[in-house]
Amino acid sequence: MDAHHAVYPISVASELSGVEPQMLRVYEQRGLVSPFRTGGGTRRYSKDDIARIADITSLLAEGLNLAGVGQVLKLRDQTHQLATELGELREASEPHREEIRQLRQENHDLRAELVQRNHPGRGPTQHRQTEPSQPDDGSRKA
Repeated sequence: MDAHHAVYPISVASELSGVEPQMLRVYEQRGLVSPFRTGGGTRRYSKDDIARIADITSLLAEGLNLAGVGQVLKLRDQTHQLATELGELREASEPHREEIRQLRQENHDLRAELVQRNHPGRGPTQHRQTEPSQPDDGSRKA
């Protein structure tokens, strides 16, 4: 069974989490948990919801109030989302990085080939000499 699949009624969620049903309703009112609602309005909790309730209980035990718990959970959710997006971006960009490496190598090889064609006596590591630069005495026109 999937951890997102909501199957536990509030009484079972209460028993599994050790949190009274009334408090679970308060957590929902505060937006800390969002159990699935059946067509008849019955709350159904998933394994993920039970784990989130355990996180809430732990944060409350550390001295945070419900507003602080809400902020911590919001930041955790945002961090998780950003980490997921970063992973997706890295995966998506890897083929592009490989393509760039290949294009750079092809560019390097083509330049070496051009040097060989234009100057048959030169090796691939020799560079074309440039004309000596002339001192800038200010007499040249722009």
